[in-house]
Formats: sequence, C-alpha cells, structure tokens
Amino acid sequence: MSKRYYIDLSRKELATVSYFPGLELKKDPENEWVEDILTPVLMPLGRRKNKKISEVPITFWAHTRRTARPYSEEIFLFQTPAFPGVTIESAIKGALQKLEKGMVFAGKEYIADGAVPVCQIFRNKLIRFYLGKEEHEPHYRGSFEWKGNGPSFTQGYVTHTEICLENRDLDFLFIRANIDTVINGEYYRKFQQALNCIGIEE
Repeated sequence: MSKRYYIDLSRKELATVSYFPGLELKKDPENEWVEDILTPVLMPLGRRKNKKISEVPITFWAHTRRTARPYSEEIFLFQTPAFPGVTIESAIKGALQKLEKGMVFAGKEYIADGAVPVCQIFRNKLIRFYLGKEEHEPHYRGSFEWKGNGPSFTQGYVTHTEICLENRDLDFLFIRANIDTVINGEYYRKFQQALNCIGIEE
C-alpha cells in the first residue's frame, strides 16, 4: 500500500487575514475557489528557490463571512505565520493581489473556529490539505463554490488515488490535516520544520 502522511495544525494561532468576494466564481460557477483561483497564484511561490520561503511552512485556512462591503458572504483567508518576515510577506502579498477585488492583509486575528486548512507552501511543494482520519471515512477538502449570491463552503471529496503519495516528487501533494485545538500552532510549525520529510507517516 502507498504511503500516506499527515501534518499537525492548530487553530490556536494569530494569522494575517485577507478576504475576497470570489467574483471569479460568479463569472464561472463551475470553478472551485481554492483549486481554480487560489492554487494557481500560490503555485509559483512554492517553486521559488528562495531559502526563507522554502524553509517556513506557510499555511492557509479559509471560511466565509459577511463584511461591510456590498457583497454577501466573502472568503476569508487566514495565513500563518502572521509575522513571516519581509521577504515572505512581500511574496505572498504580491501573489494574492492578483485576485479580484481582494482586501489583502487586511489585519491580524486568531484563526476562526469554522475555518478549515486548505493548503500550505513548504520545501518547494504546494500541499493541499484534506480532512477525514479513518480509512473508512469519506475524505474531503475545503472547497468554495458560488451558491446564490456569493461563495459558499462545500466539501470537495478526495479519492483514494489522490491521497496515496506514490510520487513524492510532484509539485502538488494531498496530505491530511490533523487539527489540534490544544497546542499552539507555532509549536507544530517548528516541529514540522525539524522533520526530514514534509509530513508524518500514518
């Protein structure tokens, strides 16, 4: 059987918050925001041969929320670490500013209870997170699609083929997110940086 891995994450951490109305989805409702909108702008960051960007796990969580702007629900994107340094912050900000009508780096706040981890940039990989621990459980990833008047969270199901990491040389990996609500996320980030492999084998 192929190897599978997980990464420990925690909501107990301050994050930099950006938010987006998801208007790209309104124009093309068949798209999914993380897969078709967010991932393409982040992928070049994962490929950059910059030591600082490569060696720090940059994690993104997302959920929807109403704002004072004239949209319905908007997609809130939480990025950790909240203070990654000038090089990483500038690179992420430049990438996210390509998204339509976004409020990039609008503030700092703790990761919301309803947020789900969607992806991480680490060691020149773009890691796509999925949830669902047990073998018999359906595995799903956090997805955002256009429903009615705005973006809405949906569960995008992940197949067994996608989560079996037979080729670890790919730029894009599916790894399970193991969410802890007790230990601070900074602890897990430092632990992940100390590992030889990207995640821990299941």
